[in-house]
Amino acid sequence: MEFLCSFCGKRRGDAKDWLLGFEGTKEKSVVMKYTITLLGKWDEERASEPNAVHFCSTACQNNYVYKNYGDDTWAA
Repeated sequence: MEFLCSFCGKRRGDAKDWLLGFEGTKEKSVVMKYTITLLGKWDEERASEPNAVHFCSTACQNNYVYKNYGDDTWAA
């Protein structure tokens, strides 16, 4: 399976140090709009899960979180 960075679109080849996260579903709560869990490391088995987001670097991960979740983010 081919993986692309969810922020910049870079293709994952043999590169190490990629990061993985999982987006949750939209909540109806006023306090929490969306959820995202950042693993902080790559997990090859879980990378193909439907709600997975892939990042080629910490910078791309941080930019993605800021762009999509803004200042209201609580990441685990």
